Amino acid sequence: MILEDSLKANISFSTSGDQTIISAPGAGKYLAIDQINFIVAAAVTIQFIDGSTNFGGAYPLTANQAVVLENVYAHQKGVITCSDNAAFKINSNAAVQVSGFVRYRIVG
Repeated sequence: MILEDSLKANISFSTSGDQTIISAPGAGKYLAIDQINFIVAAAVTIQFIDGSTNFGGAYPLTANQAVVLENVYAHQKGVITCSDNAAFKINSNAAVQVSGFVRYRIVG
């Protein structure tokens, strides 16, 4: 059951470490990310995080490189599916400006 449809969260940070992009949705619910896009201002390595667990591998990016992931097939679980009651975070290994947004749903 979809609780909310097409919510948006901004991505805008310039410090290293974990950045919470979307807070945990509550017990029995999970985040389904349908689109994520961002650009980095300088060379940096980005890691998506599902709660406290790395989601996939790290993205080593060059200056002004953009990343876009889209749920073009409208899969129920999106392109990134977080665990039950887990926040979606992005880790940056350096103090670099990262800007963009995420479109997501809360499912549960």
